[in-house]
Amino acid sequence: MRHGEAGPSVVAMDDEESALTEEGTDALRVAAPLWRRLSLRPDAVITSPLARARQTAELVVLALELGRHPVIDERLRPGAAWSDLAQAMAKHPDARRVMFVGHEPDLSNAVCLLTRAAAVRLRKGGIACLEFPGVPEPGGGELAWLLDPDLYTE
Repeated sequence: MRHGEAGPSVVAMDDEESALTEEGTDALRVAAPLWRRLSLRPDAVITSPLARARQTAELVVLALELGRHPVIDERLRPGAAWSDLAQAMAKHPDARRVMFVGHEPDLSNAVCLLTRAAAVRLRKGGIACLEFPGVPEPGGGELAWLLDPDLYTE
């Protein structure tokens, strides 16, 4: 999942704390019933440490009533590659369904690598669901569905 709509950062250091906008938070809250209808039930929610991603992950955990906190992982900072996501996921060996909350173009690049898709555009607040017959590895996944945030509007 890509983080929701965030406010602009004035300088690079502000990027760390660029938070969700009120509209971004509202859009994610409106999405919650759709997420529940889709039976999203991640065993682990692993998020970038940046504020907008942490806030998105917290909204997901609350909306889905998962009863646990998202896991903050430094490897999901902007610039993360699939190897970083895989290492973060390896810390949760019992999790069969993992949700990453992060940034672009990192997530779209990972989807393309894992599914051999030519291109994927993951908009703010969007979710891609990948399925694997075994261990997630490059080229071994299938894009089961992609939720565009326009579906969340009432």
